[in-house]
Amino acid sequence: MIRVRETMRALLSLTFCVLLAASASAQSFPSRPLRMIVPAPPAGITDLSARLVGEGLRAKFGQPVVVENKSGANGLIGLRELLKAEPDGYTLMAGTMGNFVLGYAMEVNPPFDALRDLLPIAGTAEYATAMIVNPKTPVNSVKEFIDYAKARPGKLTFGSTGTAALDYLAVELFMKETGTKLVHVPYRGGPAALNDLMGGSIDLLIEVFPVVMEQIKTGMVKGLAVSSPYRLPSIPQVPTFKEAGVSGVELTGWLGVYGHPQMPEDTRAMLGAAIVEIVKQEDVREKFRAIGFEPTGLGVHDFSQFHAAEVKRWVAFMTEAGLRK
Repeated sequence: MIRVRETMRALLSLTFCVLLAASASAQSFPSRPLRMIVPAPPAGITDLSARLVGEGLRAKFGQPVVVENKSGANGLIGLRELLKAEPDGYTLMAGTMGNFVLGYAMEVNPPFDALRDLLPIAGTAEYATAMIVNPKTPVNSVKEFIDYAKARPGKLTFGSTGTAALDYLAVELFMKETGTKLVHVPYRGGPAALNDLMGGSIDLLIEVFPVVMEQIKTGMVKGLAVSSPYRLPSIPQVPTFKEAGVSGVELTGWLGVYGHPQMPEDTRAMLGAAIVEIVKQEDVREKFRAIGFEPTGLGVHDFSQFHAAEVKRWVAFMTEAGLRK
């Protein structure tokens, strides 16, 4: 009996020590530099948003945040880098709807599981697309463009960065809602498509707003509509698609921060709360808006639910549209 009591005491003592060590570990996190993987090239929208968050984490925790660009394969190279890392919370990854939802939803047999391989930590921002045309195009509204396109079925062209990209899906939705027929011209990136639009080589873009914001504001292109449910503060004169008479093109992309799927929950909760706090700081919000984003600040619970709902939504959409392959 005495031996049993001693064994129980030893087990309780061991359990207490383990819990105490875990608590101390959580309280001391982070005790060394953090790493932020960006599955996209430098200076792009994912990179810029990640660096804003990284700077905020540096200021909050007093530890450097090293940003590493691991671009390629629509985010898959960055995701593989994340999954190779220790699941201790020191390696994070910036991600977008295009990388880890649209690309996944396009494939019948995708190379990763969008629900199992990604651990949502916090949502940071969202961004609309904007419908733009060359200044010489003889239209000044969405309605005028629809009439112009219907008079030239199959003759007008639009650019996009690929069939799994937001700029392509926005035009698909637009054609579906308006009965117009446009010819797709693929590009390696939004800036290349924008240059061709301004040069007159293509007729239409419905491009992500951060890529075309300055050109709309300076009049280098005509902004006809935005796909957000609200007008954008930086171009308040441009109506939403719904205001312009096309209700089915309400579409926003988004960005967030993810971690290794085996990350400790207390570390995840701490990071999620910290990132939301950073995103809601007024100076950070203004920096997001200056590059074309609308800051959100979704915590662990809300971002996890949002991410799962977006995966379900876009798999259903791609299936219905016949775009899964």
